[in-house]
Amino acid sequence: MAPSTRRQICSNANPNNKRVKKQDQTKEGQEQVDRNAMAVDTLLPHLPDLIVHKIFRLIPTKLAIRSTIVSKQWASVWSLGAPLLDFDDEGDSTDHDGDNLVRRKLLFIDFVESCLKHCEKKKLLELDSFRLRMRYDSELIGATRIDKWFSFVVDRCVKELDISIQRKDDNDPAESTYYCIPHTILNAQFLTSLNLEHVRIPESTGLISLPSLKTMSLTAVLFDCQMNWNKSLWMGCPSIEHLSLVSCSFSSLVWHITVKNSSLKFLQVMYCKCKSFLVEAENLESFIFTSEFSQLEYIGLLSECVRLKYISVYAQHAKIIFEMPRTCRDNVKATIDIPNLRGFRYEGYLLPNDVISLKARNPLAAIIKLNWDDEEEVLEPTFLPPWTHFPTWRYFLQNFDCCNKVELDIRHDAIAEAITFPENFRQTFSPPLPNVKYLKVLIVRLRCPQTVARVSALTDSLRWMAPYALFTLTFWDYGEAESSEEDE
Repeated sequence: MAPSTRRQICSNANPNNKRVKKQDQTKEGQEQVDRNAMAVDTLLPHLPDLIVHKIFRLIPTKLAIRSTIVSKQWASVWSLGAPLLDFDDEGDSTDHDGDNLVRRKLLFIDFVESCLKHCEKKKLLELDSFRLRMRYDSELIGATRIDKWFSFVVDRCVKELDISIQRKDDNDPAESTYYCIPHTILNAQFLTSLNLEHVRIPESTGLISLPSLKTMSLTAVLFDCQMNWNKSLWMGCPSIEHLSLVSCSFSSLVWHITVKNSSLKFLQVMYCKCKSFLVEAENLESFIFTSEFSQLEYIGLLSECVRLKYISVYAQHAKIIFEMPRTCRDNVKATIDIPNLRGFRYEGYLLPNDVISLKARNPLAAIIKLNWDDEEEVLEPTFLPPWTHFPTWRYFLQNFDCCNKVELDIRHDAIAEAITFPENFRQTFSPPLPNVKYLKVLIVRLRCPQTVARVSALTDSLRWMAPYALFTLTFWDYGEAESSEEDE
């Protein structure tokens, strides 16, 4: 055998040579990985750590972890702790393979807990946002285990919570239960934004304390409690400004919702099942209400709602009474679309830019009560240039032409001067209330003497406003019980 052949056989037979060769290959592979990482770091522009943090805030946690292979800097930023945790069980919920579905859910649960352990290991003290979207299967994961997740994030002063824990099978309520929100969340002192979907709020809501909360959104939430005057969820939120209720329901047979909060500015109520809805919010500026619940009976914006500027109400099937705020001093844009409306009440100040659009099919009675601020100067017949406010006032009245009966309750005789349409205006424009059958006008006399000419001009104006109506004009002297009445 040739010497070279003998040396080759011996070399191959020596195990140490194989080990050295494998180590060389491993070393070459690691060097290649390092070269690739250096190439990636060279190609990617260096971003400040703050920018990388913001990028992590915009993507789910799973994707954020995957992105740490992009560069050493990204991996380093993530290792310090994530400002946002976003978990979404995004698997195919229609998967009929039970084993795969269970395995996927268990992997998701393990992934959430591993991320929380990572934050705990890094001694993360604050958390900006926590988002969790999953289906609740009490057989795979108990409520106590999920409660611990929320206790973890609340202990780290979480500011934003977005929670959607849908039932295992919404089509079979008997076989699936709601996840009940723990009091840990309802007492998070640093929470500024709370979004809850498909969960249950327990009965003992009197212990709720969310002093920093600014925004609350509740979608498909089941209330175990009755939201009435004495026990209101939002009374424990002294700083809340935005509140949205969508498709919420109640376990109690008495469905009454009362929203009482002095800091609330925006309120949206969509497709909630309730018989009555009351609002007492002195800083409320916008109110949106949509319902298809046939048992809805009453919607009331109480007198404390003095800053309302926008109102939109739609109730398709209900026969209700709607009451607008009694002392609103801002210009109001309101659209009331209630085909079966039974009664409407408006009480406010005569403002030239008020726009109230009222849509109803059935005959109804409307009460319009106009106030005047005693601190203002007394109106004179020439307090405004000719025709400045009359077109707007006519348009305001025209929205009540769908009513069978209209009652004007005027709290100051000076306002009677402001709503007396002049003859040249009446000859130019058509009347605003041609379909009204009954018109009742009550005027409180305070300062302006009612001369024959003024009474005659007002009477002519009323006849023009509702040409086919029977109307009653009554003057009440302030502090006196007597009245003078004219029937036509």
